[in-house]
Amino acid sequence: MKKEQIEEIISKMTLHEKVLLCTGKNSWRTRDYEKLGIPSILVSDGTSGVRFQIGSDQPEEMSFYDSLGGSFDNEEAMSRTYRATCFPSGSAIASSWDTELIGEIGKKLAGECKELGINMLLGPGMNIHRHPLTARNFEYYSEDPVITGEMAAAIVSSVQHEGVGTCMKHFACHNSDSRRTRVNVHVSERALREIYLAGYERVVRKAHPVSLMTAYNKINGEEVSGDNRITRDILKGEWGFDGTVVCDWGAVKDPVEASKGRIDLQMPLSKSSAAYLEQAVETGQLDEKLVNERVARILKLVFQLKEWEAGWDTVKHEDSHWLAVEAAAESMVLVKNENQILPLKPQKGEKIAVLGHMAKEPKYQGTGCAAVHARKVDIPYDQMIPYLTECEVKFAEGYQADGTTTDELIREAVQTAKEANQVLLFVGSFLPGEDDDYNRKDIKLSEGMTRLIDAVSAVNKNCIVILSSGEVCEMPWRHQVSAVLLTWFSGEGMGSAIADILFGKVSPSGRLANTVPERLQDTPAYLSFDGNVYEIPYAEDIYVGYRYYEKKGIQPAYPFGYGLSYTSFEYEHLAVSEENDHTIVTVDVTNTGAVVAKHVVELFIEPKMKTRLPRPVRELKAFKKIFLQPGEKKQVCFSLERRDFAYYDPKVKDWVIENGAYAIEICHDSMNVAVSAEITKSGEKYLVPLGYDCGFYEMFQYPEVKKMFYEFLVEQGLVTADQVNDNLEKGIIWSFWAVRSYLDMNSNGLISFEAYNRFIDRANEVIKKMKAK
Repeated sequence: MKKEQIEEIISKMTLHEKVLLCTGKNSWRTRDYEKLGIPSILVSDGTSGVRFQIGSDQPEEMSFYDSLGGSFDNEEAMSRTYRATCFPSGSAIASSWDTELIGEIGKKLAGECKELGINMLLGPGMNIHRHPLTARNFEYYSEDPVITGEMAAAIVSSVQHEGVGTCMKHFACHNSDSRRTRVNVHVSERALREIYLAGYERVVRKAHPVSLMTAYNKINGEEVSGDNRITRDILKGEWGFDGTVVCDWGAVKDPVEASKGRIDLQMPLSKSSAAYLEQAVETGQLDEKLVNERVARILKLVFQLKEWEAGWDTVKHEDSHWLAVEAAAESMVLVKNENQILPLKPQKGEKIAVLGHMAKEPKYQGTGCAAVHARKVDIPYDQMIPYLTECEVKFAEGYQADGTTTDELIREAVQTAKEANQVLLFVGSFLPGEDDDYNRKDIKLSEGMTRLIDAVSAVNKNCIVILSSGEVCEMPWRHQVSAVLLTWFSGEGMGSAIADILFGKVSPSGRLANTVPERLQDTPAYLSFDGNVYEIPYAEDIYVGYRYYEKKGIQPAYPFGYGLSYTSFEYEHLAVSEENDHTIVTVDVTNTGAVVAKHVVELFIEPKMKTRLPRPVRELKAFKKIFLQPGEKKQVCFSLERRDFAYYDPKVKDWVIENGAYAIEICHDSMNVAVSAEITKSGEKYLVPLGYDCGFYEMFQYPEVKKMFYEFLVEQGLVTADQVNDNLEKGIIWSFWAVRSYLDMNSNGLISFEAYNRFIDRANEVIKKMKAK
């Protein structure tokens, strides 16, 4: 619908109708007005699959008492939820490093939305993994903004191409799930730009999402779902986001402030917010123009999505389980394979021990509003049996459903392991129940599981651990076993994917999207993360994840980007050239082994000179996943933009590139460079404006300003014109005081603060003109 048509509709609306439109009709629908021709759209959760409860889009209101103790994922709630395909969670699919694959998932998600009449999917989730204790990290992609942005952009483009809207979330800095509706994060402008906003910016520029969801928390004292510069000035101003901003459910604490901050749709239904908003306009507290702007953006979204809906084909569910299996297999990361024990080649008569409750009751997805009522769940034990028809297979539970164990369970498992040729040991980590203290309490396996691993590996070295989790775990026991396969929460196809990898039908191709630490104490935010406080300092600044480990020289258990395969790959002929303001990088990749496989090519950039602001050792800037037959060679090409070489300078208030050499590195992982080449970049001349508290060093870097300063001293009577010489400069440049302080102490009151401030203002005007040239 055209802008003029929307404006005409708004002109016919009463203030009461407008403010009601600014909140939902219920929990999952926008408000409709039949007489005005305004339809309603239906939205739904869906970061790893469509989660929609039967009857939840009806307008009936729930009593306060009935709302108590509500749950998304208990047995009763699941029984009232439509079935859908459960794909790998965010942290799992990010480990595939495969944008084409996640695009295919997006098509299937859109199809299942259309089957249920859902116009907009509340996803993808794309907050940075700042700390491994954050409970909802399983919904998010990575510790790195490039993987986050690329994976999110791919699924947004795919879903919206199919005629369903997306709502990326939770913008921004939602990095703690305890006290999540009240915390205030303190983050530097540079970290905000380079780490926490960069993924969102990439999606806005590449995929044009129709909406975005704001988070519960505050950033530097400003409510993200209120009046704040992140949404108003950066998202909508600098990036030009023209979609609709939706608050997380219940995130708006003051609808008037939200209107000032350019929050558009407040969800869910809130009659009291609408009344408060209406009163604020009537009393002059809020300009009705801001309400009109909200209404216009909501109507734009509604009409756009209804127009897409009109183009939907006849919807019929197509089986997507095969894609869930493929996605699970590509997401799994093999981190240890001693003596190439994998893939298993079972011989007739061999004894195979399958241990662990999770072999038959897998942990394949997360909790809360991300939980999907899966159509079909593959059980690992059942899927392995067809590969073991000529073997003797024995199962021992090892631990109970809650992760605890008993002496009897351990004895049974040890005896089973003693008699086996190989041991397949299934373990995993649990999430706490979703509440106001939701963060994980540690990153260890349960005591019962750890005890089982210790006992079994002591009697059989041929022990293969299959670990499912939503985030990284400590693995001190990894040295005791022969292989470790990380499966994450990889969805309903996890069981089949595990079997296919263990027995060599598929070569593992996942790579770590998050660094695996030796222990929790090694993590970057260890000293400044506490999920039970309300003020959270981001003290590690830009050094999140691998950036921290490399800068500090800390060897993790497994570095970012790491992962093993059943074949080998070789890089050669790395070439770097400049073309139309882009840096073109090509490299030949050969599968030098005997197994068909996919492979991730990782490109990092490392500044080779000293920069004005400190930078990470190297940073991921691009990646591609390719498929290679044995002996096959492919050339992989990357196109880098100037921004890929830049960092954000808070004083310049822009992205800056410095003159010098940069290494283009194709890496096995963040700590291991395979091949590299250097390129010299010519940066712009970055002119930092002077603060009123600047020193002589900063001022004198600009010859024009230095000349102005001497003229200022002459004008103020502090020196004569003939005293302006080298001796004056030598006598003044040594000062460690700020210029204003030095003048205050030594001008005998001749230079007032006001006169000095006016001089700095004039100097900055000159600097601004110098930059314009």
